[in-house]
Amino acid sequence: MNRTGKISLCIALLLLLCMTMGGCADIGLGSQSILRPPRATGNEAALQEILNKEAGPSYTLKYPQTGDYRAAVTFFDEVNFLSAQTNNDNNDSKTGEQNLKPEQIKKYAIAFYSIDNESGSQMYVSFMERNDQNWRQMGKFPNPGSGVDRVIYQDITGDGKGEFLIGWTSYNSSLNNLTAYSIDNGDLREMTVDESYSDIVVENFTGDMVKDVLLLSLRTDKSLSTANLLQYDRDSKRPKTSVSVELDSDVVSFQKIAYGKIDGDRSGVFMDCKKEDGNYVTQVLHYDVKTGKLLTPLTPLDDSSKTPSVNPTIRKDLITSRDINNDGKIEVPMVSSMFSTPKQNLGDVCNLTAWMQIKIETGQLENKLNTVINYADGYYFVFPTRWVGKVTGMYDHENRIISFYMWNSETSGTGDKLLEIHRFRRADWEQSDHSEYVKLLSEDTNGKDYVIAGRIFTTFADDEININDAELEKCVRLV
Repeated sequence: MNRTGKISLCIALLLLLCMTMGGCADIGLGSQSILRPPRATGNEAALQEILNKEAGPSYTLKYPQTGDYRAAVTFFDEVNFLSAQTNNDNNDSKTGEQNLKPEQIKKYAIAFYSIDNESGSQMYVSFMERNDQNWRQMGKFPNPGSGVDRVIYQDITGDGKGEFLIGWTSYNSSLNNLTAYSIDNGDLREMTVDESYSDIVVENFTGDMVKDVLLLSLRTDKSLSTANLLQYDRDSKRPKTSVSVELDSDVVSFQKIAYGKIDGDRSGVFMDCKKEDGNYVTQVLHYDVKTGKLLTPLTPLDDSSKTPSVNPTIRKDLITSRDINNDGKIEVPMVSSMFSTPKQNLGDVCNLTAWMQIKIETGQLENKLNTVINYADGYYFVFPTRWVGKVTGMYDHENRIISFYMWNSETSGTGDKLLEIHRFRRADWEQSDHSEYVKLLSEDTNGKDYVIAGRIFTTFADDEININDAELEKCVRLV
């Protein structure tokens, strides 16, 4: 083993020790947080001997580029996924393996490395198992990839035991390849996957208590953008595509992908994407149990009459989908420019972001909240419903002020000022009298070098439009 390989392995093991001592296993990271690194015992040094023996005198450790697990050598406790799922349904955080003695819990390690040879570099993944405090090699597999994209550990076969899903990058393609590995009674088996991907989501889409693999692929010179849902096929004993759907092929990158509740009991994937023209859109995808199809209600590709002819979420700014109102469902953003005069610099006009919830049965979008987002100053203002169509907003970038005015539709001009929201330098705030302002986000900005404050102006044109201090304090939130 060369000096670089030894140093990299030592660093990986030291980082693992720091992580386990810090209690990383208790941090809630979603469904994959049930992977827990075992406590370091000092026996991990045996892994270096295994790698030295199998890889030879010279090798290079490889690190996953994305995902939750970025170490070249990663340790796992075997998890009873069926027990974890059952206890999650009962709102019980205890899982079956917690009732086992430490020596009864199987422990695994996987390592990624490459070996240079006359024809180039060859990638490998090595699997190791600990028995009676000793590590042994279970097997190693070559891969034609150039690097490691990510590692996922989930039960995709329904037997309650976890399978390792490993994504591989390639110099020759913008898409990644996927292989899966299962361990059964000490036997290690590689499962090939036919489809490639740009991004991947592992969740229970079909409602059968078994995790499915969703591969999202951006277009290439030879193929359109697609989503392939893979399920474990018991005949061929590997994950295979059960259903596919075409995605928007004008999309060139995924900016953010989230899995969450759409409407009622339905969950799906929210994909905030960048298009070829520089604009952004949100695509939503879910599995319809009745038809057995993948549906994309916002992407104008389905035959269904509920699908719009144009994706209504197209926007210039990167605003990502989220549960904006804390109702347990994810809303998608729709952005429009507020009222302005013909001579107004559009860069100074505020945008109104309407947060919409998808109603699957009707294909309609329902407005849940309106906001004006000020990314430069790190906050957003919840735009009152009664202001919609009656009020506009303007940025003063130099002085870091957003001002809201009554809008006169007859003259196409602004009327009375209703509100200013100002970001002050803390020194300026403390040195001057700002008694006419309402200090906002006090707890969130405590200790910061700035202060967010609002100044309310009363209009007599329409008393129902006026806002008070208590409402203002609730309407300003950090981005």
